[in-house]
Amino acid sequence: MARNKAFDPEERLEKARDLFWEKGYHATSMQDLVEAMQLNRASIYDTYGDKHALFLQCLGNYATDKQEEYKAAAAGALSSIDAVEAIIRKALERTLQEGKACMVVKSSFELAETDKEVSNILKNDGARLNDILEVLLKKAQSAGEISKDRDVNMLASYIIANFSGLWQTYIISKNKKLVTQMAEFLIQVIRQ
Repeated sequence: MARNKAFDPEERLEKARDLFWEKGYHATSMQDLVEAMQLNRASIYDTYGDKHALFLQCLGNYATDKQEEYKAAAAGALSSIDAVEAIIRKALERTLQEGKACMVVKSSFELAETDKEVSNILKNDGARLNDILEVLLKKAQSAGEISKDRDVNMLASYIIANFSGLWQTYIISKNKKLVTQMAEFLIQVIRQ
């Protein structure tokens, strides 16, 4: 008969996620994970699989949490264009509060070119966010909040690409004012 886990698997997954997020995949050793998760190697392997399988779970968990935060931010908006703005502001808030690059962005630079499974998670995450933004931008067009001449698919992709720029700029400069100005400029460009 299988035993119940003596630990909360989700709680320990978050500890691993935070470590991968901070150090990156390659710089995180199994010993680092043992120490951060406060589990022995056998428990990690039995519950999550090897380091790569654990990383994929962490990355998927992070991407899902981020999507939910964006949806929640958009849900409180009065109009579709305000919802798009709320998502941009949530990305800015995450940048300034976390003080580190988005795990999705960080993983894309570290692994997306060489790891097909990571690349697939990142593509799916980007497609989900693109779909959310595209729907909102189409509604904004229908409501006359943005020009009907705008290509909403390109505009959604442009917003997502700018998120990477916000994180990169903050990581390099630590200049909150500059990053905030960049986000405000992005909002202005979209509202034109």
